[in-house]
Amino acid sequence: FFDLVRLKKWQTLAIKSSRENRVFKKLLNSTSHNIDIIKTASVINQSNNLYSKLVTINAGINFKIKNNLAVINEKGLVGKTVFSSKNNSRVLLINDPSSSIPVKTLSDGAFSILKGANQGNFLKSVFIKGRKLPKIGDLLVTSGNAKIFPRDILVAKVIDVKDDHYFALPYVDFNNLNYVQVVKSK
Repeated sequence: FFDLVRLKKWQTLAIKSSRENRVFKKLLNSTSHNIDIIKTASVINQSNNLYSKLVTINAGINFKIKNNLAVINEKGLVGKTVFSSKNNSRVLLINDPSSSIPVKTLSDGAFSILKGANQGNFLKSVFIKGRKLPKIGDLLVTSGNAKIFPRDILVAKVIDVKDDHYFALPYVDFNNLNYVQVVKSK
C-alpha cells in the first residue's frame, strides 16, 4: 500500500515536471536574435481585478530586474516590469487599461498604439498612424518604437475594426500564466 502511494506521488511529480519542461522548451524557442533574456521566472501571484491587471514574479533586483523591462512568455508579449524589490517584481499586463503598447501590423507595417480595454479581454487602438486601419485577422507585433518592448514580439490578432479604432485579442492567455521571461533589446 505504501509503495503504491509513493509511486502515485512520483507519477504526479513526473507529470508536473513534464509540463514544466514543455513550457521551458517553448520559451527557449520563442526568443530571437534581437532579445537578451535577463531571467526566466515563475508567476507567484496574480491580481486581476477591474482596476489593475498585475502579476508578481519570483525575481527582482537580485537578478538585475528594474522598471520598464519587457516580459514575454512562449505565446507573446505579457507586459512590462513596474516595480522590483530584492526578490520579486510586479508586471503590468498588456490588458491593463493603463498599459500602452506601440505595435505594427505584420501585413503592411502600419503603426498604432494599443491599450487594455476596460473589460480586460481585449486590446483597443488609441492611436493609428496615418489613420490606416488594419484588417480583421491581421497580426500585431511590437514596433520597438517605445524602447521598452523589443521589436517583433507577437502581441495580438485584430478581431474587430470600427470607423476610427480597432480591437485585438492578445495571444497570451492571462488566466494561465505560469512562467515568463524578462527581456530587453540587444
